[in-house]
Amino acid sequence: MIDFSSMWSGLDWGVIILYFVFIIAVGLTMRRRASKNMKNYFVAARRLTIPVLIGVGSASWIDSWSIVGLAECGTTMGICILFIYVIPNTILRLPLALWIGPLVRDKMPDWVITMPDLMQYMYSKNTKLVMALGMLCTLLYESALLTAGGQVISYVTGINMWVAFVILGIIIVIYTSLSGMFGLAVTDMVQFVIMSVAAGVLCFGMYMHFDGFSAIFQQAHDINPNLTSPSGGLGVMEILSWAIGAVAMYANSQSYQRFGSSKSGGDIKVSYSCIMLFSIIFSTAMVIAGMAALVQYPDVAAESPSQAFWAIVFETLPIGLRGLFVAALLSAVMSTVSADYLIGGAVVVHDIYRGFINEKMSDKSEVVATKVVIAIIGILVIFCTYFWADGISKAYYYIGGFQVAAFFVPLMFGLFYQKKTAAAGFWSLLLSIVMYMVWQFVLQMPAGIPTNLACIIFSIVVYIVVAKVTYKGNKQLEA
Repeated sequence: MIDFSSMWSGLDWGVIILYFVFIIAVGLTMRRRASKNMKNYFVAARRLTIPVLIGVGSASWIDSWSIVGLAECGTTMGICILFIYVIPNTILRLPLALWIGPLVRDKMPDWVITMPDLMQYMYSKNTKLVMALGMLCTLLYESALLTAGGQVISYVTGINMWVAFVILGIIIVIYTSLSGMFGLAVTDMVQFVIMSVAAGVLCFGMYMHFDGFSAIFQQAHDINPNLTSPSGGLGVMEILSWAIGAVAMYANSQSYQRFGSSKSGGDIKVSYSCIMLFSIIFSTAMVIAGMAALVQYPDVAAESPSQAFWAIVFETLPIGLRGLFVAALLSAVMSTVSADYLIGGAVVVHDIYRGFINEKMSDKSEVVATKVVIAIIGILVIFCTYFWADGISKAYYYIGGFQVAAFFVPLMFGLFYQKKTAAAGFWSLLLSIVMYMVWQFVLQMPAGIPTNLACIIFSIVVYIVVAKVTYKGNKQLEA
């Protein structure tokens, strides 16, 4: 066990305290502006421009898994994670940035503010309900991100890890519930800058410490040649599963929230193109850091890859900058988790309660109720950190895989398939959720076929068959 507290200075504490004070101050400042109605609270009145979109978009695409999770993959898998996930991830997101995002922003009616709203517009209210319930499952991913933040707080302070989870979770709940998307927009911009500077500083520190990156690759190769192989010694099906998992962003609710918050579709094209370039550079740096952790601390890495990663961060960075990098991780945790707290609150109150139980609910009551639900979700997420005690490297594999398996086909076919029907969207979504559970956990991936691939094929077949049976002519579906 590495004693991180001995490597932590007063200057590092100052950086972290200043960061937390800023976050709470933003929540208090933006409180009145965000509380007018659900449109203001959830999508910032659709006023976000390119500089702000770059910040909030990066926050939705780069989370704490992109730091600790990718570093763990670098430790256990090597550079192959770049070839089977990071690069395909970037390529496959290009249509999302250039076509789908602008389409959602410019062509959808103003009342569509959540992803379940989009499903209602394209299909029916029943489909909206299934989507809303399915989205709640993805909150497990937020518990994985909270785990990463709580772990590093525990490492540097020596406090119990559960106490760290509670502290971080409460702070996120406070500023999210106070300010909504307006507050997240401001904090995400600052967090983007912090993450950018921290990644650059870490790369420079590793380069100087190892006298170049080639030494890291050579020593990793000596430990295990597969660590420097593009395939990593993985089977075809596992590689395919990682690559397909990269399209999870097409089914990610944060992406559609950001699209709806933008001022125009043109702003989305510019900002998200910049984000993709930044994302691949940032991800590569984290993978290299994971490999450096294995080289420097092989025994620690074998037991706890995340602990070895933080050890290399603290060893290669001087005091003050260590605090900056911890702030970068907390930024990634808080920006992503806070956005999903906001989305989860909107799903429960806007999509389920107001959509099906109390349609006459006022805008003001809806905002207040959403804040209450955000607090409840925050508590549940803290308890769910239990599931990630052994590491978070597989979090995106499972949760991202579920999003792809269940949501991808109904969303994409709903946007582009000319003969879509309400029944096709409903049954494709519902049966794909069931199929994921059965294929992944009951059958346990027969023949090694990845669950997301099997579910996508299944969902396409169900969608097309039901659409052909129920299509009544080329009429536009009613909202």
